[in-house]
Amino acid sequence: MKMTTVSALALAIGFTAFAGAANAQTIDNNQRNNTNIRAQLNATISDVTGDVSATSAAIANSFTAEGSNLATLNNYQNFWGDSRSGLTATITGVTGDVSATSAAIANSASMNVDFATAINNTQLSGYDPSAALNSTIVTVVGDVSQTSAALSNSASIESEFGRVASTQINMAAVNADMSTTVRNVRGAVTATAAAIGNSLTVTGF
Repeated sequence: MKMTTVSALALAIGFTAFAGAANAQTIDNNQRNNTNIRAQLNATISDVTGDVSATSAAIANSFTAEGSNLATLNNYQNFWGDSRSGLTATITGVTGDVSATSAAIANSASMNVDFATAINNTQLSGYDPSAALNSTIVTVVGDVSQTSAALSNSASIESEFGRVASTQINMAAVNADMSTTVRNVRGAVTATAAAIGNSLTVTGF
């Protein structure tokens, strides 16, 4: 599993603190979360004509900026809570694809700007993101994809820039667990458990 896959998950789910930063001169994002974040999905799904997707996501701090021509882009995220996500799924008799995801994320940031003079990213995590996925998937015509992902700090920067400074500090245990039974699948089967402390991707320069 690529590092960027986990960080993109927060965007796909739609937990965005800021979007549409076009033509702004300076963006300052300050997110602090000291509470527990919980997500639990128990699903029994059968006899479906089409695709099936089941997602449980606990995300403490999420920031998204997209635009152009910034003088400064500052992101500060501090999570001092406990993020836990659980997915228990029984899925049978599906003619399409099956996707099951459990994700626990402390801090996630995506910054996509045409140009910024300076980009500053600081992410701090002090407690334990934990993701668990337990599933039984039987009789699927399409593909089966399953992911259990726990991530403390993730940042993705795509920009031309003058300077980038990033600090990521993780002082937490990161746990990703998966227990799965898969039978009678015609398509491809993938299963990924990923526990990541710090992830940074910088492109576009």
